[in-house]
Amino acid sequence: MTNTTLWLIAGAALIALELFTTTFYLLAIAAGFLAAAAASALSFSSATQLLIASIVSLLAGYAIKQWKKNRASTETMPSDDIGKVVQIETWLDERRARIHYRGSHWDAVLAPDCKASNTGTWYISASLGTQFEISNTPPKI
Repeated sequence: MTNTTLWLIAGAALIALELFTTTFYLLAIAAGFLAAAAASALSFSSATQLLIASIVSLLAGYAIKQWKKNRASTETMPSDDIGKVVQIETWLDERRARIHYRGSHWDAVLAPDCKASNTGTWYISASLGTQFEISNTPPKI
């Protein structure tokens, strides 16, 4: 078997394995192997083929990492709770309160531009894990 055939078989095997893992990183390595197969077909030396396989695999892996990072940040959905009205039960201190929302009690922190008061309507302006940020002005959704 020629080097070209070996590179093609290895690349095809990685593509087949990728169907089971769905991480895309095996595709990056397979792309490197297929680039090495092309280099082999063009009669490059074995060392050059390995270098091409390595460089293409690393670049493809980096591209996948960046794509996944960008994709994760754009898929963040805003909370359905933002803009909903809440009732202040008690103030714990100047910046923290206990609120009643959706039939349950929650911890809340004041938005940076707000001051504690017992009057007015309070809105959820952000969801911070298990607590809410509240504001006395409706958020712009």
